[in-house]
Amino acid sequence: MIKMLSSTGHRFIALSKESKDLNIIVVDIGYSAKRRTCGISWSDDKCEKYQFGEAIRCVAEQINNYKIQVIVLEAVLSTYHVDNGNPDIRGDFERGRGWYFGAGVLTFAAAKRFLSELVYELEKDIYLAEAFLSRQGKNGSHCEDAKLIRKEFWKTQPAELKEKVKPSSSYVNGVPPVRVFSYKNGVG
Repeated sequence: MIKMLSSTGHRFIALSKESKDLNIIVVDIGYSAKRRTCGISWSDDKCEKYQFGEAIRCVAEQINNYKIQVIVLEAVLSTYHVDNGNPDIRGDFERGRGWYFGAGVLTFAAAKRFLSELVYELEKDIYLAEAFLSRQGKNGSHCEDAKLIRKEFWKTQPAELKEKVKPSSSYVNGVPPVRVFSYKNGVG
């Protein structure tokens, strides 16, 4: 059964209000054909790894059945292009690690697919935010990453984005804020 989108045609709304009262689910997105590369954390001590398709169903179930109001994806949710049409970094936080190459472009593709499938599984509109995690040479698991982001999310201010940044999906109303996290000194 296909569920109807909201009257605006969007299901995801860029998080614009700051409220620690909003419950969040964090997805450290991975994109593998066979491995469990998505870490999902929806409570302080809970994180599980899923395959990509399983992760979409898990997130939909958590949002539809519980009081989750915000999805935080550790994946590229917006883009920026200079006047000649070429891609460029969205803000200083991306220097040396732009959204349009390497791991950035992989998470961009994964996020587009994730949202395009999840949109039809949701029964309500939901806020959306992006997490940008810098490991600073530390190897971490997808669950460790998701738990760090969840723990530090409301303590971390959104990064400054360039003026003409656009959402990466037509299902998103507005540009999701980007919060930058790092394992440097063990905190975000």
